[in-house]
Amino acid sequence: MRAVMITEPAIAEVVERERPVIGVDEVLVRSRVVGLCESDVELYQGKRPEGYYRYPIVPGHEWSGEVIESGALVHHVVPGDRVVVESVVYCGLCRNCRHGLTNLCSAGYEELGFSRHGGLGEYVAVPARLVHALPAETSFEEAALLEPVARVAHLFLNTQPLPGAVVTIVGDGVESLIAVQIANFFHPHAIVLLGFRDERLQLARQLGATHAFNMSRVDTQAEILKISDGRGADIVFEGTGHIQAMEEAFLTACRGGTVLLEGLTSSTAPLSVSCDIFVLKQLKIQGSFGANAAAWEYAIRLFTDGQLQLAPLISHRFPLDEYQEALDTLVLRMSRALKVLITHE
Repeated sequence: MRAVMITEPAIAEVVERERPVIGVDEVLVRSRVVGLCESDVELYQGKRPEGYYRYPIVPGHEWSGEVIESGALVHHVVPGDRVVVESVVYCGLCRNCRHGLTNLCSAGYEELGFSRHGGLGEYVAVPARLVHALPAETSFEEAALLEPVARVAHLFLNTQPLPGAVVTIVGDGVESLIAVQIANFFHPHAIVLLGFRDERLQLARQLGATHAFNMSRVDTQAEILKISDGRGADIVFEGTGHIQAMEEAFLTACRGGTVLLEGLTSSTAPLSVSCDIFVLKQLKIQGSFGANAAAWEYAIRLFTDGQLQLAPLISHRFPLDEYQEALDTLVLRMSRALKVLITHE
């Protein structure tokens, strides 16, 4: 089979590999579509946090595919099923897993596309517990975005915004535009998106944002105070991983508010906000790593019920042989790249 292989930082090529052999409790999935994100860029550049990657590795943690073969003990999916696969490989037996924290499995970090070969191989062997069947008419392209949907859902499910809350979303990337949609299911008073690209701000409004401001032209904190009757945002979602965006999130949140941090900075640079802001505002900070099994179930239910608009988030498509060009498109933001996909077709 053909696969993209990263052997060391900045060295990747399409290679021929043996097709995986599955065990009795595994599923062999033919990968169809793979999404790229900033974590894939970090992996390629060698900037992932220590212990959260290995080389050589077949990347691809956002992907969808079709079941080719299922092990003797697997009964919930059969050959021909369209599926999506959770990225974090959890044991299901440790204390964290039994408490629902499958994304923080204490048996040791394992994740498809980072420490275990992922969707940029034509065939992937995965534990059956990670595989979710999708309707027969499912778009492989849209299903490939379910991993970021699950990650965003994980944060909102842990926080449970109250109806009537003011939710601010810092950033206008894929995760932020998904957050606009997820936030709507909690019936907020307002959803405010802060970004820099006017076309993304317009898209955010189409996806459900009540307000969208260009941070280079507007005093965003003043606008949020107007919208919230002088309080500030009850919930602030930060999905960019940029330090300046994190600082904006802390400043924008109201006293007693909650800040949701989804993005990794890949930086050792310190925050420049005063430490007292956390005490004086009594902020609740909710970090997130991946998504637990419950968030995946929630994301898939929203998707299969037709509650999500994922197609508008797809901007580019490349074949497997053009992996480098696809990665460069994401890194350099060529042609206003949003979600970049790689197909095996």
